Amino acid sequence: MKYIFSILIIFSLEIFSQDKITLFVEKEITPEGDFDSTINNYELDYSKIKNWAFRNDYDDEIKLLPRNYIDSFQKKTDINVFFIHPTTLYSSTNWNSDTSSFRKDRIIKLSLQNQASCFSGICNIYAPNYRQMHIYSYIDTVNGYKAYDLAYNDILQAFKYFLNYLNNDNYFILAGHSQGTNHAMRLINEYIHYNTYISDKLLLSYLIGMDVKRSFSNISPCNFEDDLFCFLSWRTFAENNYPDNWDYGNHIFSINPISWDINEDESSFKDHMGILLPNKLILFKNTLSVFNKDGLLFLKKPKNLLLNLYPSKNYHPGDFNLYWENIRENLKIRLSNLN
Repeated sequence: MKYIFSILIIFSLEIFSQDKITLFVEKEITPEGDFDSTINNYELDYSKIKNWAFRNDYDDEIKLLPRNYIDSFQKKTDINVFFIHPTTLYSSTNWNSDTSSFRKDRIIKLSLQNQASCFSGICNIYAPNYRQMHIYSYIDTVNGYKAYDLAYNDILQAFKYFLNYLNNDNYFILAGHSQGTNHAMRLINEYIHYNTYISDKLLLSYLIGMDVKRSFSNISPCNFEDDLFCFLSWRTFAENNYPDNWDYGNHIFSINPISWDINEDESSFKDHMGILLPNKLILFKNTLSVFNKDGLLFLKKPKNLLLNLYPSKNYHPGDFNLYWENIRENLKIRLSNLN
């Protein structure tokens, strides 16, 4: 019991971190001055391994998997995943991260283990480092958009390298969370959309953690559990807690990552396959039920006393963790329909 309780505290700190970090940013660690275009005014060379957070041809994908996870899936596909990690820059006085932070950023490593690991061992993972924008860019949007533009250009250059030298003309999956989803959406609309050959290779888009309109692009939402050539999206909040700073409504797409329905029916607790904790253990099977409403994913009160000791209104940091194995098993179903 003591062991499980300690794990839960760690998990709870991760879940609560978004609200705490936002408050901390506003008071103490906002960037100094306006965006300076002379800083980071060069392009990154993505032929260099240091500019990748993970490359399947260099890094060990098995190390990303949970420690207590046993996979019955034996067939490795040739499908590649271009994964864009979420915001990890909270404490810098600059509007964008610099390259010196790439290998030292513990939270980037955590995002690979908690999020990109859904695809590990099934697909090949390629996750670029990029000069991400500071979290405060979501508040000061005048300077923030300039920082976002710089970060996106890194993503674009990495994606071009991925297509030319890593993807080998295979089908690929685009996946992101939070800021990563913002970049993925822009990549779809400003680059992929204009090249039919590339867009025909885009098998799935996991646009997680942001308000994604149903009609944001020419790519259709995934309506069923085995759909391909479509996009998936959800954002997790406690039941009946509507966000103040995000768009919501029927024009926003949300799919249930347990039942894979787009209606408002609650998923069954028995279908929940467990929560991936930051210490790389999957625990608490059959404890969660969620449902879609107004373009949001609402989490009902967990079926576990320990989990209920640490409630939150916004489960944004856990959008992958909460349903890790459900996401992975569903991916196998979708890929089984690929001829």
